Amino acid sequence: MLINPISNQTSFRAVNQKYYQWAKKEANGCKRFGEILEQLRFDVAWGDIHPRDGIDTVNEIIKLNGSTDSGFEHILEGFRRRLAKLK
Repeated sequence: MLINPISNQTSFRAVNQKYYQWAKKEANGCKRFGEILEQLRFDVAWGDIHPRDGIDTVNEIIKLNGSTDSGFEHILEGFRRRLAKLK
């Protein structure tokens, strides 16, 4: 899967472009991110996407949404727990 760094800093930070581009299309329409978040959660759970990339991607989707809600926070918390288990 393609990822692009979103800053010039040396810290590890990347956004999954598949999900980010999908979210940008949704942001221009009805702003329904549920299906995107569910699929992203599935890919992180199966190890196709690193939890850190999942966190970075969700944070960028939140910026597109303009606000956060309990759904975003629930997904982020799950990714954080999974990331903590990897350390």
